[in-house]
Amino acid sequence: MDGTPKVSVIIATFNRAAFLSETLDSVMRQKFEEFEVIVVDDGSTDDTKEVVRHYGDRIRYVFQENRGPSAARNLGVRHARAPWIAIQDSDDLCTPDHLEVLYGYAREHSGCRMVFANGVYLGGREHNRETIIPAGKSRRLAREGVRLVDLFEKSIVRLQAALISKSSYDAVGGHDENLRICMDLDLSFRLLMNYPVAYIDRVVFLYRKHEGNIGRNEELRLLENIRVIEKLIREFPQAEKQLGCGRIARRMAYRSYRLAKGRRKRGQHREAREAIATAVFLRPYSLKYRFFQLGWGSGHSRGG
Repeated sequence: MDGTPKVSVIIATFNRAAFLSETLDSVMRQKFEEFEVIVVDDGSTDDTKEVVRHYGDRIRYVFQENRGPSAARNLGVRHARAPWIAIQDSDDLCTPDHLEVLYGYAREHSGCRMVFANGVYLGGREHNRETIIPAGKSRRLAREGVRLVDLFEKSIVRLQAALISKSSYDAVGGHDENLRICMDLDLSFRLLMNYPVAYIDRVVFLYRKHEGNIGRNEELRLLENIRVIEKLIREFPQAEKQLGCGRIARRMAYRSYRLAKGRRKRGQHREAREAIATAVFLRPYSLKYRFFQLGWGSGHSRGG
């Protein structure tokens, strides 16, 4: 590629050498050609550097001491030369038309500051469906547009399927470096509350599920999800009006309930009681939460 790229593909990675070559190959096989690739190595101790070196000057390699995926992505964006950013995970795969589809939409809709699409599961059907976003919902999002409630009810945005304006990414502050799992949801909230966001009913990436996925840390995922919701309401008071207090309370309560279940299973009885008490406070008329609160409180009073 000669001249300034139109898209910078940012791949943050940490000890994913076993998957990285396949990911990079899928990026390099794009039909769209006006892009650059930046790999940010977040302190890997495996053969990541050697894997990237194999591609020569087609890929820029940036190393940092381990600071987490959000910090690695922000560093990659700072090195980006293109006006559009495509953030990829180092264990997933792009379809050959990934950038062609997303950049084509962005070029034709100048007001759009983020566009995202759908993905499929690399290992086959998950949750009794082929695509990450169910087919019916995918068609509706493309037809009717993306609302805050769509992102809130279900974390539908996968940045592996997105293209983001670099200027808008910078303007909202990029990824929150205090988050390690729910950083994409947080960024999506901030972009949607500030700029037009669009959706395309197309599959543009393949998601690989494996034991190394950071999202499998259920406790941290739930805690961060709660923090992200609290941050949304704090920074954008209009979000509470758009979503409604009841919807917010239901989601927060359910996540507190899930926290309580996980903690109880791990023998963290005091922490479990604290979490279920939060769920009851948020939804005082929920018999389900009150039932579990009574059961856990009486059954594990010696737990701390």
